[in-house]
Amino acid sequence: MRLKGKVAFITGATSGIGAIMAQRFAAQGAKVVLAARREDKGQAVVAEIERQGGVAAFHRMDQGIEENVAASIAFAVERFGKLDILVNNAGPVDLLQSGTDRKVHEITTAGFDQIMKVTLYGPLWCCKYAIPHMISAGGGAIVNISSIAAVTGLPTIPAYSAGKGGLSALTRQIAFDYGANNIRANGIITGLIVHEGSQGQVDTPEKYAAYRSRHVTRLGVPDDIANAAIYLASDESGFVTGSHINVEGGVLIKSRPDAPFIVGKATK
Repeated sequence: MRLKGKVAFITGATSGIGAIMAQRFAAQGAKVVLAARREDKGQAVVAEIERQGGVAAFHRMDQGIEENVAASIAFAVERFGKLDILVNNAGPVDLLQSGTDRKVHEITTAGFDQIMKVTLYGPLWCCKYAIPHMISAGGGAIVNISSIAAVTGLPTIPAYSAGKGGLSALTRQIAFDYGANNIRANGIITGLIVHEGSQGQVDTPEKYAAYRSRHVTRLGVPDDIANAAIYLASDESGFVTGSHINVEGGVLIKSRPDAPFIVGKATK
C-alpha cells in the first residue's frame, strides 16, 4: 500500500497505460480520479477498480480545453477532499494516427496547434490547477509521461517531439519553482508500449521484428510504466525531483540496425 491515503488524478486513464496505472494506483491504496474523454470506457475502469476493492471516480475531460481541465481538477478535490498526485499521461493518439503530424514543411499551423494543445498545454493546465491544491495539502508529486521523442529523432512527428521536449523542460521548471512547497515533478521517458492503442504498430511479423530490433530487452507493456509511476508518486522517491526515468527497453542506447557494419568498419 505504497500510496495509501493519497488522492491521485490521472489523465488519459480509460485505456492502455492510463487504465493500468489507475488500477495499479488504486491497488496501492490511492483514491483515483480518472480524467479522459470517453465516459463509457472511464466508467468501466472505475467499475473494475471498485470490483477489486479500490476507490475511484471518473470525470469527463478534454485536456485540449483549459476550462475542462479546471473543472476536472475541481471535481477531484471536491470528491476526495485534496489532491496529492498528478499523472499527466494523456496524449494525442488520434491526431498522430490521422496523419496530422508530418514533416515541418508539410504540417499546417492548425495541426501543430492541435497536437501541442494536448501534448504540452494540457499537462501545463493540469499542473496550473493542481498545484494550488498540492500546496494546501502540504506537498505533492507530479509525474509526466514523456517519450523518447523528447530526446531523439523519430520520423515525421515534429509537433509531438516538440511537445514532449517542452514537457520535459516544464517538468524541470516546476520541480525548481515548487520544491520549497514540497512538490516534486519528474518524468518518464517511454519507448514503444504495446496495448490496444498501439497494436497497429506491431500487427504484422515484419513490423514486430522491426520494432523489437530497436530495443535491447523487449517491447514494453503498460505495467512497466505503472511500476515507474508508482515509485515517482510515492514517498520512496522523496529525494528525486526534476528527473526523468528512462523506461524504454534500451532504445536510447542502441545503435541503428546497420550498427554491425559501422562497428566493423570502425574497429578494423
